[in-house]
Formats: sequence, structure tokens, C-alpha cells
Amino acid sequence: MQIGISTASFYPAPIEQGSAAAAEQGFQQVELFINSESEYVPPFRTQLKQSLDALGLQVISVHPYTSAMEGHLLFSDYARRTEDALDQYERYFEAAAFFGASYFTFHGETLRSRGLPPARSQHRRVETYHRLCERAAAHGITFTQENVSWCKSSDLTFLRQLYEDVPELRYTLDIKQAYRAGTEWEQYVEAVGDRIVNLHISDYTDTSDCLLPGQGNVDFRKLFQQLEAHGYHGSAMVEVYSNDYSNPDELWQSRQFLQNVCQTVDFPDRNEG
Repeated sequence: MQIGISTASFYPAPIEQGSAAAAEQGFQQVELFINSESEYVPPFRTQLKQSLDALGLQVISVHPYTSAMEGHLLFSDYARRTEDALDQYERYFEAAAFFGASYFTFHGETLRSRGLPPARSQHRRVETYHRLCERAAAHGITFTQENVSWCKSSDLTFLRQLYEDVPELRYTLDIKQAYRAGTEWEQYVEAVGDRIVNLHISDYTDTSDCLLPGQGNVDFRKLFQQLEAHGYHGSAMVEVYSNDYSNPDELWQSRQFLQNVCQTVDFPDRNEG
């Protein structure tokens, strides 16, 4: 398994600087966290792609800066806004394909989202997910739902219902978000494990909910083994915050720690959706 890193781990450094810093610490795979409108349209994206290629970085997934607004954009009772947002997200998918990514990471509705009445909300939700998955697939991108502590996707019942209603949907497992939701990551694996295609990893202790892998209590060997048992063939993306480390060399050390863990697991070295 390859160990990559999200450019979000370098925020608020600009995305091109975060990418360069990732390569400097020995990472070869990244998840691009898009932080502004100009970053996924020409001419900037062309320049960024050239930089990524020169650095030898492979883009695995793309994460949009509008993730905090997805409930409002896509699942409200204002149909025109939904249509406009679908067009906007298709531009994301086009950019993700341009960067060579395989996956798109989605947060969805927040816990406080006010949408349609309950009797209509699930039908509208399922229809919108189908359309997002279809538009992503048209660009060769797999659309993935991430478990996020402040979103409806933190709820296992919600995820299980999506699993049943949207069989083409795939999932991104985020370890820190599971911990913040008060749910064991194993429960998310049990709920949607055979459709997990992307992985955000970090570490935690009883006193800190986001640390670099190797600095906390997460049993990464167990995590990798359980995902393998569910057919996972993807990468592991380190996703922390820039205030979670004081020296960039700590990122290199964390990558080395994870690679050593991987050597103890018979894990297929390939990426499949």
C-alpha cells in the first residue's frame, strides 16, 4: 500500500506549496484539497498539473473547498440551486480527471441542514446522489462519501441507508472524524467496508484527537488488515493540520512509521475503485 498525504495537511500554505512540501518529505501520492475557485479552472490548474508532474506526484483524490456548504447547495428545497451546484461539481470532476485523480471526496449534509420535509427528503437525497455519481463517472471519477463528525454521514444508520439506496456510491474512511463522532472506525468498516476506496489517516490519544500517525494509540496494522479483509486496494492519505506538527521532518518520520507497518501486512500494492 502506498502512503500519501492530503495537501490540507499544509494549510494555509497555497496548494502548490503544499504539494512541493509533500514531495520534499518523500510522498509520491497526494489528495488535492482545492481551496479556491481559481485552483480548479484554467489557467491555474494547467500550471498546477505541470508542477505536480515535475514533482513526480500522483493525484489520488480531490476534495472541494465547498464541502461545508454541500447540504445547502445540493439538498435544499430550492431546485435551481441544486441544478447550479450539480454543474459546479461537474467542473470539479472535470478538474479531478485533468489532474489524473480516481476519487472525489464529499461531505454532504451537515447535522443541522434544513432541507425537505422527511417524507420527501430521502427520495430527493437519493436522486441527487445518483446524479452526482453519474456525472463523476462520466469523467472517470469515483464519487465517495466521507464520514464527517459534523455531518449526517457520521451516523451509521444514515450510511447504511445510503449503502442500500445508492449502490454505485463509494466511501472515504476518515479515522479522526470517526473518533470525533464518538464512533469506532471498525463500525464504519463494518457498515460500508467493501465499498471503501479512499482512506484518510491520522492518530489520536485521549487528550488529542488529531496527531500524526505513530504519535497516538491507533492500531494501524489492525486497520490495514481489516480493510484488506474487505477488499481494500487503495492508498492511505495522511490528513492532519499544520498545527499538529512543529517540524516538516515529522511528516517524513510518520511516513516511515506507516511504511514499516505496511511491511507487516500482506497488502496488494494497487489502486482500484
